[in-house]
Amino acid sequence: MPTVAILGGGVAGLSAAHELAERGFQVSVYERKNLFGGKARSLSVPNTGVGGRPDLPGEHGFRFFPGFYRHLPDTMQRIPFAGGHVTDNLIAATRILVARAGLAPLRLPAHCPRDPQDWAETLRVLFSGIGVPDDEVLYFVDRLLVLMTSCPERRLAEYENIAWWKFVGAESRSADYQKLLAEGLTRSLVAMRAEDSSTRTVGYILLQLLYGILSDRGFDRLLTGPTNEVWLKPWVDYLGTLNVQFHAQVTIQEIQAAASGVTGVVADQNGRQQLLNADYYIAAMPVEIMSRLVTGSLKQFAPALTNLSQLNCRWMNGIQFYFANDVPVTPGHTL
Repeated sequence: MPTVAILGGGVAGLSAAHELAERGFQVSVYERKNLFGGKARSLSVPNTGVGGRPDLPGEHGFRFFPGFYRHLPDTMQRIPFAGGHVTDNLIAATRILVARAGLAPLRLPAHCPRDPQDWAETLRVLFSGIGVPDDEVLYFVDRLLVLMTSCPERRLAEYENIAWWKFVGAESRSADYQKLLAEGLTRSLVAMRAEDSSTRTVGYILLQLLYGILSDRGFDRLLTGPTNEVWLKPWVDYLGTLNVQFHAQVTIQEIQAAASGVTGVVADQNGRQQLLNADYYIAAMPVEIMSRLVTGSLKQFAPALTNLSQLNCRWMNGIQFYFANDVPVTPGHTL
């Protein structure tokens, strides 16, 4: 079978390796860090282990597996874990709570709409009582209903070119509307800036999340343990049984190309330079790293890649707290 070199050992690289290895390809994964899993991996917090217990695993932000996700759970279903599969470590959240300074928390309704009138009323109730004027709530609901009833062609041709901030008319509305509906939902749930993100991206991710809240499918699922232990390490171990070769602490320095395509990849491993060769190459690296590798002959072979450096990219950050005592919040995510 053909050989494939995957550059980057995060979730994207491991997913590609999984699909190819199960189809018989000879796969090698090259990762700059000494751990696989990229930004999803757990990182031990030094000096937090007591009584012989390992150091506490820090996570990059929260672990969010919305009910509308299909591909990732399908992959997890094919990773063995303790007599079952990694999907057994996904537990459905039963609540979502929006905490507000100086105000009572918001709790989202859990009934399932059945027709357009139900949807209109449910969405109105969902966003009422949050401090946003009623007329602005109704306008926001109207915007969501427009998205719900638009065809796929319009979504791509029109909404892809309109910023979410403009589509929901945030500029001319109250500060609470801007903070809670126009901006708060996008940053908390979609992790994107309302002023920059397209309506197609933000609007339809938001709708999928709302469908999950208001249906039997569920809003969210959470991992039952540290990401490395209940997902990533079992994943790497399983791929090893499929003869995937893992190479850690490898820094990609150059992607060589000619008129026929990619001819090789120059990499550095522990100070030793080497040339990686394969029948196929997959770049599964963050955009800001990949854009630096698009030079010379690679630009000539694939001119569209030169636009990578023009993408406006921001990475989401997160923080995780460990408490010495139980803090009763909600059985799910708190925003």
